[in-house]
Amino acid sequence: MGTQTDTPSCADCGHALTGPYCSQCGQSAVDIRRPVRTLVTDFIGDTFVWDGCLWRTLKTLFLNPGLLARRYADGQRARWTPPIRLYLLISLAFFAAMNLGGMRVVATQISPADTSVRAQDEAELAERRDVLDRFRPRLAEFDPPLTLCGVEPGPDEITPDGDLRLSQDTGIVFPLFQGGAPPEPRLITAEDRVCLAALMQRNGVPYVFAQLEAAALADPAGFEARASAAAGQALILMVALFALINLLLHPRTRIIEHVIHSLYFHAAFLPVVALALVVGQTVTGVTAAILMAAATAMLVMIQVWRADRAFYRSSWYGAALRLPLVLVGYILALGIAALELILLPVL
Repeated sequence: MGTQTDTPSCADCGHALTGPYCSQCGQSAVDIRRPVRTLVTDFIGDTFVWDGCLWRTLKTLFLNPGLLARRYADGQRARWTPPIRLYLLISLAFFAAMNLGGMRVVATQISPADTSVRAQDEAELAERRDVLDRFRPRLAEFDPPLTLCGVEPGPDEITPDGDLRLSQDTGIVFPLFQGGAPPEPRLITAEDRVCLAALMQRNGVPYVFAQLEAAALADPAGFEARASAAAGQALILMVALFALINLLLHPRTRIIEHVIHSLYFHAAFLPVVALALVVGQTVTGVTAAILMAAATAMLVMIQVWRADRAFYRSSWYGAALRLPLVLVGYILALGIAALELILLPVL
């Protein structure tokens, strides 16, 4: 009676393996299910290598990123571009397109606008002062009483050198992915900085946010440049958080597989974001903007559902039940990443 031996076969083409590489297709016999730290070696060896399988990978990526990730995690690696290399290439292309298109990853919007301040319209000045007069009694209720920071709206807002001063009704917000140029900076004195910190801390806002506001008001262009430089870190954070969300929902799947899925998913997600931003710049009207946002959200939800089914081999109803959890978790992750983008320039 003969002895039967199990000959290992290539996970990609099925050919019998006789060494560390497949003699048929050349794929490594190393199992992909290994510690996460090995992704570093993949990065060094694969990131900047261009191969002919990129276009095949891109086609499958945009049709079904979950299926691509599953095939790669199951060992079919010779025919696909590795996830870290693909993610890096697409993220670099994404930020290059944002820069060429004049898109500010984190924008600063200061009110009133510099054009409005320079116009010195008497009717608008009277309205601004009236709003402040109605707000001041609320500050007087504090012990000790608080005062508004900056100068009264009017001629003092423009210095003899032509620069703009911080006014008592100056406000700032930080929308993401906006076109146009940064606003004019506001001159902020040391007393203004102390005043802003006191006002915000009295309202329970941490001191770092007072620093953030002062830094963005004093140098909007520099603040936006530093925030843009931090955008790559925020995207890496999104990859990690998305992998963590799926790890919580699929605890039996190895961590390395969640990371592979997250890298491919974000490689497919970034071009969708870029396309939505381009269309958003051309859309006029609130109704059209709402419809575009709804269509984008629906597309993302469908892709998340399909990716769950393909990568984790879930049933359609199982993926549907997990979909709200994934979306809520991802929205929270987006909030964390956006906060990192805004805070990193002042930390």
